[in-house]
Amino acid sequence: MTKIPYVLNDGQFDALLEHLRGHNQLAAELMYHCGLRVSEVVKLRPEHIDLSKRRLFIEQSKNLKNRYVLIPTKMLVKLRDFKTIKTNRHNIYNAIKRIGKRMSWKISPHSLRHSYATHLLEKGMSIIEVQYLLGHSDISTTQIYLHTSLDKVQEHFDSLEKK
Repeated sequence: MTKIPYVLNDGQFDALLEHLRGHNQLAAELMYHCGLRVSEVVKLRPEHIDLSKRRLFIEQSKNLKNRYVLIPTKMLVKLRDFKTIKTNRHNIYNAIKRIGKRMSWKISPHSLRHSYATHLLEKGMSIIEVQYLLGHSDISTTQIYLHTSLDKVQEHFDSLEKK
């Protein structure tokens, strides 16, 4: 059985950000708000950022695939003067794990990407669109993100029963 990563809500993510600084903070924001993997964050370059179209070009990610991801409005200012992430995968991983442990959350950097996908599904984006943004070749890989949306489905279901 696949282990399902922890999903943070916006309040928890804000609390996490309060404990991160500099490049680790920006890395976390790119994972949570754009759905990037840690490896994609550290490879991001200024020429990959198109602020006018609100897109990031992710070059040769997992399985050497290229893709575009969308930039939420709240990230535009933070990426305007982007140069490079001056840290590495291990520093980002360790910083997020350390803070998660302090908060008693079982999180990793992948939890931020997982939260991104889960929130998009909960807000009504189709699984096909989420698959595209995450760069998954197979829809079954994306389906892991459906499980946590069950709480939202239950809420919706309950509200329909009351009508």
